[in-house]
Amino acid sequence: MRLTHPETLAGRARGLDRLVGPALAGALGLLIAGWTWPMMTVSRFVWLEDEVSLLNATRALYGQGDWLLFGVLAVFAFAFPLVKLVAALWIFLIVDARGHALPRALDALDLLGRWSMLDVFVAALLVVAVQASLVSDVTLHAGLYLFTSAVVLSITATQRLRALARQARDSATA
Repeated sequence: MRLTHPETLAGRARGLDRLVGPALAGALGLLIAGWTWPMMTVSRFVWLEDEVSLLNATRALYGQGDWLLFGVLAVFAFAFPLVKLVAALWIFLIVDARGHALPRALDALDLLGRWSMLDVFVAALLVVAVQASLVSDVTLHAGLYLFTSAVVLSITATQRLRALARQARDSATA
């Protein structure tokens, strides 16, 4: 029994390409874990330590009224990666590979993909900014690696998604 329609990219996938959907779902799980797990511990002096996650840092910026940094973090660390993964899953599982919607959907995914490494840059910038302080020591934690892994897995899976779409287009024109 098939769980996907045969004319979607998921239905046409063969071999390792069948793992595109699970890879995208896994990237979504890693992304959520990367948001919530501590990315670093910031130690100021000997007795003051703060564990920082992306979610906590974003909440703190909002609470302090730092709207610009809050907006940058909210858009590039939360919105773009989430929308990109949901869009990629939708393209893989639902969009008809024979129809006209696929090229438009892939164009939209490409637009989102152009920003995909910026979210890792934002996280790295946060670490560098904290480490630049002379009175702080930073210890990195799993949240940073989970978040980065989500971005890398997302990029890899969407590359395969594009290859599947090219194959579908080429077989339709042949």
